[in-house]
Amino acid sequence: MAYKLLAIDLDGTLISPEQTVPSDTIDAIRSAQQAGIRVCLATGRSYVETIDFWRQLDLHRPFEPLVLIGGALVSEPDTGRTLCQRSIVRELACEYADALCRTGHSALAIVDAWRWGTDYYVAASDDAEDIRRIWFDQMKVNVRHVSRLSEVADLPNPLRINAVVDGRSRAETLCQTMRDRFGGRLNIHKIFVPNYDVWIVEAFSMSADKWASVRYVAQANRVGPGQIAVVGDDVNDLSMIRGAALGVAMPQAPPEIRDAADYVVETTLAAFVHDLIAGRFEKRLEV
Repeated sequence: MAYKLLAIDLDGTLISPEQTVPSDTIDAIRSAQQAGIRVCLATGRSYVETIDFWRQLDLHRPFEPLVLIGGALVSEPDTGRTLCQRSIVRELACEYADALCRTGHSALAIVDAWRWGTDYYVAASDDAEDIRRIWFDQMKVNVRHVSRLSEVADLPNPLRINAVVDGRSRAETLCQTMRDRFGGRLNIHKIFVPNYDVWIVEAFSMSADKWASVRYVAQANRVGPGQIAVVGDDVNDLSMIRGAALGVAMPQAPPEIRDAADYVVETTLAAFVHDLIAGRFEKRLEV
């Protein structure tokens, strides 16, 4: 089998609009594993938001780690134990959060819950009540509310800092504002989050992206970049679509994602996985 690792995004890729994993996709992924292809989920979600979907796949051991929070965290799926993280240094995180709050947006700093027992530190701004209703009422997470991140003496280095934004236009404006100030120091982009029906502007360490963490997973299994296939549909998938030997975009992906891909899924993810197993894409292999 040419490809030894398949990394799959969740929202817009593995998960249907109804927030379930289709049965034909589950069957296809099990077939891939039986054919010797390791399967790794690579998502912008946190562990608590991801684990139920991973369990639906009912994969057999050995389990591949989960690439979480846009590549800022790699965790064991069955235990939640942290294997690797790429975090924002405290001083920069505090500076960014203060600047975000001055725009009227609360700063949601997600940290390594397995290590620290807390999921989010939230520096509230004018939108605090909306954030609680839109974001945290849908989650089972531990949240610490603070006036400013810099006031937390024991603040862990955040994995991501995001703002929840109403509408694409406002997200674009905020994203550009924060890039103008923090470009080159933080990786900042906007993304639509379908499970919450909102846009977010999110900031990461410059070293954090999905491809870096997919490679971390692959190296542990002695799998090279030329043996990796990935599937995604949005801007946070771009690094792995460009980096993998076979970068695949879902049909509804934005033009920039489809243009970067080696292949665009024609029908369903399940059909693509079966084609991968059958060796349709082996001619693209560069080991």
